[in-house]
Formats: sequence, structure tokens, C-alpha cells
Amino acid sequence: MIEPVESLILCEGFHDRDFWKGWLKYLGCKDARSRDGERDSLQVSTSSGIVNTKEFVFATPGDAPVRVRPCHGQRMVLENLRIHLLQRETRPVRRLIVGLDNDAIVGEQSSEGRARALLQRVRDIVAKLDPQHEHRDDGDLALDGGRTLVSLVLWSTDDPAAPHLPAQQTLERLVCVSLCAAYPIRGDSVAAWLAARPDAPPAGPKEFAWSHMAGWYAENGCGDFYQCVWRDPGIARELRRILEASGAWRVATALVGP
Repeated sequence: MIEPVESLILCEGFHDRDFWKGWLKYLGCKDARSRDGERDSLQVSTSSGIVNTKEFVFATPGDAPVRVRPCHGQRMVLENLRIHLLQRETRPVRRLIVGLDNDAIVGEQSSEGRARALLQRVRDIVAKLDPQHEHRDDGDLALDGGRTLVSLVLWSTDDPAAPHLPAQQTLERLVCVSLCAAYPIRGDSVAAWLAARPDAPPAGPKEFAWSHMAGWYAENGCGDFYQCVWRDPGIARELRRILEASGAWRVATALVGP
């Protein structure tokens, strides 16, 4: 049986992938893909040797490979989880991280109830493929006696509803909360601009997040926005506060550790 070395983060989309990139680099990982003309080359070896062009690949401080795969929606994240667990004997993965928006509406729906429901969906997939799996105290699901660990990371914050924040528990809300905590004056400006738009649709998570990008981070383009928040010490400090509270920080540091 092949010993697992690499880890895989399954996330909903490209913005999540960019956020994970900024986070992993903040934690000391290095980009393991380099461009050679029109081809990508890897500086670490993955279990299959094949990397989707939409994936990002990193090397941890201990040189273990970590792939970040955007799956284009919650349903496909869970389907990718099922497929990789089915293939774990021939394509072993040390850690599988499932990253999802919580999606609860603050003040109207229970974030805790939504988190329990999503964890149960993940556990149902795991249970079908390893009925003897262990649900550990830290929240991880251990398959095959701990050879493979599955962790759920949900984007949500404990911050109450506010005019300067999107109502839905998503990555965008998490980032907006961190930005407004680091730079309190910006939140009111974003809320006022969104409220003043003529003939505009209701402001959702993306409207709030992209307003911050356009107002203060436009120089490097949209693709850099969810990475650059990790390069600002004040915002990174607020991100850590939120991610520690949700348990996501533990998952990420375990991923990049020994």
C-alpha cells in the first residue's frame, strides 16, 4: 500500500482557491509550480504526477505537496471528496480538506445548524467508504485507522448583522469582517456607496467584497484581492481571529505542519 504524502484542499471556486493561496503562503508554504514556456512544471511530486491546470500546488515547510482544487460549487466539492476517497488505495491522500461556505443568513438562520448539516453530509460520504471511521474530538474524520484524515472548513463568522456587512455566511463576509475590523472607517463608505446605487440589485456578498477591492486594492486586479488580504498584517490578524474561532486555523496549521 502506498504511503500518503500529499494533501488536497477541495474548495468551491476560484476566489476560495486564491484565498487558500494567500493563507498557505502566510503559513510558510511555497508555490510548487513554475512556468517553463507554455508548460507547467512541478517542484514537488504528487501521488499521481498529474495536476489540473486550475489547481494551485504548494510545498509545505517540510516539502510535502498540497494541492488546492476549485470544484465549481458545493455539490462538486462533495463529489470530488467521494471520488478521492474511492481512489485512496492507489492515489493516497494524507489530508482531505473540504472547504465550503456556511451559507446561513445572519439573523434569520442558524449558522450552527447549517454547520451540523454540512458535517453530516461529509460524514455520510465517509461512512459509506469506511464504516469503521473515527470521528475525532478535534472534528477530523479518520479513515483506515488514521491513514487518511478528512476535515471540514466552513467560512463563517460570529459577527452580528450590520449594514456594512453582507448577510450571508460566505468567504466574502469573512473577508469583509476582517477588512472592516482592520480599517473601521471603510465599512461605512462601502455601505453608503452600495445604498446609493441607482436601479441596482440587492447587495450580496460579492457586491460588498468587490467594493472593497475596487476602492482600495484595484491596482493588482481581482485575482490578487483574496491573496493580498494576507499580506496586510492588520487584516491577517483579524482573519486569524475569525479562523481560530471557527476551528479552520487548526486544520490549516495541521496541514502545513510535520
